[in-house]
Amino acid sequence: MLLCMTIMIAYTTHNGPSSVFTELGGQFMRRDVAATTINMTYTYPSYDILMVLGDSNTQFANDPAKNGFVSQLAEFYQRQMDVLNRGFRGYNTSSTREIIGSVLPKTSVAQDSTVAPDDSAPLFKVAKRQLQLNSRADKTTKALWPYQKQNYPGISNILQLLIILFGTNDSRVEWSEAYNPIDQYAKDLQYFITLLQDPGSEHYSPDARIMIITPPVVGDRKIQELAKSRNTEPEWYNNRTQTYAAKAIEVAKAANVVYADLHTEMEGVVAEYRKNISSTDVLDGYDNYLIDGIHLNANGSAILFGLIHDTIAKNWPEMIPLTS
Repeated sequence: MLLCMTIMIAYTTHNGPSSVFTELGGQFMRRDVAATTINMTYTYPSYDILMVLGDSNTQFANDPAKNGFVSQLAEFYQRQMDVLNRGFRGYNTSSTREIIGSVLPKTSVAQDSTVAPDDSAPLFKVAKRQLQLNSRADKTTKALWPYQKQNYPGISNILQLLIILFGTNDSRVEWSEAYNPIDQYAKDLQYFITLLQDPGSEHYSPDARIMIITPPVVGDRKIQELAKSRNTEPEWYNNRTQTYAAKAIEVAKAANVVYADLHTEMEGVVAEYRKNISSTDVLDGYDNYLIDGIHLNANGSAILFGLIHDTIAKNWPEMIPLTS
């Protein structure tokens, strides 16, 4: 699986030559050439991949100023893996399912090539060998995890871990456009898993690790305040999101994949926070971990990163770097 980029740098006109735009001194200059189209394909060296797939809580998690959990993962795995943020604001699992084919990497060396690869080419031999190593049924390559120390990019970027975090939008009230019935939510999560585990899938990645994360808590009080200020009704309720969190765990167990229960973890932290402030108000504490009732703030992101770290350490200790 090579990370390639094809750039079309010319277009053909109906009545005359084509135009090519080149960058010169920061300015784009136009020059006429004979009608032709030039295809340039670059093989870009890359580390293996850790991908985080989710909604706005993932999209916004690249911001280090907010202690975003994806930015923390990128720092944790620097010079060891490329951490890809594939968060889509406003999406639920069903809308993500419509674009997932363009999100997950394809695992065939010649999948996107219009010509047969040259088996004698050195780069192809290395890539082919790497795919063979990563598709061994006996999983022995996991014991040879090469990323516990700093290293350099190569040409074979294998998906090592997919983290899936959905449920906040899916669990919205029925009149919301983003609402997704809970049974469909479960089917979509299973579909994402199947794409990596089914040998007939073009995204088949038998050695890819999968982690499903339950959606975070909802701060009902903040949601109600915001809805009132907008003269509308709340779209989120914590008890609804909790139901979807339980369904995500059910899917993970049935598929025998790893899960991390963020919802329960945050409920425990919020309950402990209430004890420390001697509060009996069941709505107290959520604002300490959420920006607007649904999106993680720096404290909430710290909880999630810690949970991901501990889940990796428990299930795949070979993925914890020996050096940073």
